[in-house]
Amino acid sequence: MLPDFEAMTRVPLVGVRDPAIQRGVDTHHRTDEVFHRARGFVSLSAWALGALTDAGVRRGTARAVGHIASEMFLDGHLVEQSSEVEGYLAALSVETADVLDWEDGGNAFGVLRGRLHRWGAPKDYADPGFVLARLGDALRSRPALAIAEADEPRVAKCLPELQKRVRKQAPELLDELQDALGCGT
Repeated sequence: MLPDFEAMTRVPLVGVRDPAIQRGVDTHHRTDEVFHRARGFVSLSAWALGALTDAGVRRGTARAVGHIASEMFLDGHLVEQSSEVEGYLAALSVETADVLDWEDGGNAFGVLRGRLHRWGAPKDYADPGFVLARLGDALRSRPALAIAEADEPRVAKCLPELQKRVRKQAPELLDELQDALGCGT
């Protein structure tokens, strides 16, 4: 999860001194690479891009929303379907101060980790309204991708259908991902 946390804090992780954690970071990057090329993910992102641009949403925004919302809805689906939530919460509790070097000394990561631990399992990623709000937060600082106020209702209207499609395609997408990573089912 560290690469995602690095993106969320916008603070570079400049060193990892634990081989197991480094393997996890490497696995995360490999999984992202495979996932973003997976037929199921490409299909979901393409559907959202088409639906949103047909509704009048700018192409950059539509592309970003399709990508990020598909991932969030998949996370929401996994939380609903998984018994692995305790592992996620346990991982947030692992003390890493002696093995991770953050550009800011770990301050932003500490704040984020505390917030995520208090929040618990990200069940809210199964709520289209919550996903819309997080998309707004994530894209706000990127003018070419930000959701314009006039586009919010169009994006909101699209999200429940995208979520339905993510849930439907999730088993096949996860099988494809496991096969590509050599994990099998």
